[in-house]
Amino acid sequence: MNILFVCTGNTCRSPMAQALFASIADEKGLQVTVKSAGIFASDAGKASPQAVEALFEKSIPLNHSSSKLTEELLHEADYVFTMTIQHKQLIVEQYAHVKDKVFTLKEFATGSEGDVSDPFGGSLSIYQETRDELETLLYQLAKKLKQDHKSS
Repeated sequence: MNILFVCTGNTCRSPMAQALFASIADEKGLQVTVKSAGIFASDAGKASPQAVEALFEKSIPLNHSSSKLTEELLHEADYVFTMTIQHKQLIVEQYAHVKDKVFTLKEFATGSEGDVSDPFGGSLSIYQETRDELETLLYQLAKKLKQDHKSS
């Protein structure tokens, strides 16, 4: 199963989600390939130092270069999880043919609407809050994917 996490610049939320989910999937025995991209990312940008530090505290390495969202990444993905409703809308407007596999992370994991807060430019504690929010959602995502995979 191929999972793609998408945010704005691919330096904070989506790389954190990618690294966290790879770790959670490994822990839960889910066979997944996890990637991330940004709608407005530049290629080969670095993850924010606060994102690296927030994950380091959980013993999860974040060695990341940003990637711009491409048609190829969308095509490869079985699921595309966005950090905000606006990200989802932008992808569906530009790539209507993938709309059936694009969800906000909150919508898919919890069944409720909402955005994952953007820590960009914030202090380490803001990044830690976003990391913890992501971690909670990603454990719910892993549980849901495992259930869906068993029933298919």
